[in-house]
Amino acid sequence: MRQNSDASTLAERIAAFKSDPEKLQQATEFVEELIKQAEKDAELKRKEKEKNKFEAQDPGLGNFKRRLGRARGFMLRMFDTLCNCTQTAAAAAARTTARNNPFAKR
Repeated sequence: MRQNSDASTLAERIAAFKSDPEKLQQATEFVEELIKQAEKDAELKRKEKEKNKFEAQDPGLGNFKRRLGRARGFMLRMFDTLCNCTQTAAAAAARTTARNNPFAKR
């Protein structure tokens, strides 16, 4: 019984709100303002996310060490290829195997 009276009261309040053009205009302006604010916030979050994405790509110390290791490996392979006259092919292969062994002391 109470639910029925609450529903009818709510329906009456909605009808009264819809019949008042001033209240309807205020509600429309409020909703439009909320939508604009949400769009601004979303744009700021998107820009912040892009900014953080580019900052994360900034090379750090760990990245520098990785690049240095790759450069060292490249130079060793080039040296092995160019100066193979002093080493046998078996020695070059052993050196490559030792370089790839994570348990080898360096």
